[in-house]
Amino acid sequence: MTAGSDVSLVALGGLGEFGRNVLWLSSRGSNLVIDIGVSFPDETFPGIDRIAPDLSPLRGVPIDAVLLTHGHEDHVGALPLLSEWSDAPVYGLPFTLALARRRLEEAGLSASRLVEARRAETVAAGNFRFTFFRVSHSVPDSAALLVETGSSRIFHSGDFKLDPDPPDGETTDLSEIASAVGEGVDLALVDSTNAERPGRALSERIAGQGLAAAFEGAPGRIILTTFSSHVARVSQAVDAAASIGRKVAMLGRSMRSVAEIAERFGRLRIPASSRIAPGELQETPADRVLCLTSGSQGEPFSALYRLALDEHADLKLGRGDRVLFSSRTIPGHERSVNRVTDHLVRRGAQVLRETDPPIHVSGHAHEDDLADWLALVKPRAVLPVHGEVRMLAAAAEIARGRGISGDRVPLLDNGDRLTLTGPEIRVERAAVPTGKIFLDSRPEAVGLEVVRDRRRLAEEGFVVVLVHERDVVVVSRGVARGEAGLAGEVTRVAREVLDRATPEERSDAEWLRAEIALAAKRACRREFGIRPVIVPVVV
Repeated sequence: MTAGSDVSLVALGGLGEFGRNVLWLSSRGSNLVIDIGVSFPDETFPGIDRIAPDLSPLRGVPIDAVLLTHGHEDHVGALPLLSEWSDAPVYGLPFTLALARRRLEEAGLSASRLVEARRAETVAAGNFRFTFFRVSHSVPDSAALLVETGSSRIFHSGDFKLDPDPPDGETTDLSEIASAVGEGVDLALVDSTNAERPGRALSERIAGQGLAAAFEGAPGRIILTTFSSHVARVSQAVDAAASIGRKVAMLGRSMRSVAEIAERFGRLRIPASSRIAPGELQETPADRVLCLTSGSQGEPFSALYRLALDEHADLKLGRGDRVLFSSRTIPGHERSVNRVTDHLVRRGAQVLRETDPPIHVSGHAHEDDLADWLALVKPRAVLPVHGEVRMLAAAAEIARGRGISGDRVPLLDNGDRLTLTGPEIRVERAAVPTGKIFLDSRPEAVGLEVVRDRRRLAEEGFVVVLVHERDVVVVSRGVARGEAGLAGEVTRVAREVLDRATPEERSDAEWLRAEIALAAKRACRREFGIRPVIVPVVV
């Protein structure tokens, strides 16, 4: 980063995409990191559970503090990667830190550097000062941030909505924010996720009313799937179930884990008399059951996925059961959710995804909310964040509609550097290298070549070429072409390699493998229009 400027910022993830939110701020040798999240791949990434930002640009950088706006995985999920080599203190509001602690402990890392922030209390870190303010969102203790350094003031909205009467009482700290910003800020970073949606985001209470209406008249079990961190949604579901005499069971490790944290914080109350242990589900009368489960995005191996495939050890769905999807489908996961829905219908269940009143409302600000937010913080420049390119553009249009000059509403990509020096804004494109780290169930990162091979195996299959002296045997699996024709062509080109090889080359197994793989790849592409994984074996 540029040491001589007042303040510079670079997104290492989160611009032009959903998730992987991480922002790096630098000022006169001091550095802050705001959020450090992951994204969740769709089915085109076989075996990959999470995608994290490449944090290598931060290695060797003295980080004064990490600030977490809230506890969703797209904002805290990559914290273990940073914590492996950085001892920077990590600040957040209490529930956010509880979710971050869970993530660190699962990775076998210490949570000793977590520092609880207090609302509207300013903290110094290096040349920076920062203040947390509560905002309404779909997870408790979500925050916006005022960051100050030198004469520059930056206000980061975090993920937010303007809910005047949320069921958990967590309204946005409007008066405190207005007092703190005074005459305005130099730069506002705004949540762009729902910038394309007109009007205002509905109150979370509307979703509670929708759940109560959807519960009425259900003849069998009610299965509700939502994000486990949406504590207000889960709490409203529990209350609606209790009002009609249903007890509550929880399926899925994430759902149980977050519920335990929420109960510890007093944000969720489920009396012991209203609980059903998973092992008791099948024996409990169906019309007395509400089952809360993870898997709303169709994730393989989730509790809902196993229910849909009739593979769950504790519960079998059947006719009369009602399944409610109380969540937004993340772009890219539509096929997975549709596939799970089809399996649930095959089990005989009724599936509800769109209802009136709705059983899901968004936790992100809509167009009119964003306009009100900009009026509140009075920015002299705006940087849209958190969203795909069209969403960032929509947020920029809202800012221009508020009278902010177009040249003061830049649209950045990951890796672009924005430098703020007094009233001047300067953008340097592709200033910092960015990339992705692929993660599966193991602690080690998965190499890009492995990811590519997995995708090719899933999409194109594989071809094994066995070579012993002059003999060639070809075996293929998952290849959408005639096996005999494919085997014949690959055998032919492999024998051509053997024929032109010198005795020295034929004795070099590595040379043979490389040449046969290249020849087989070219033959598959040229003759059949496919790109399978080629596995040459020389014995």
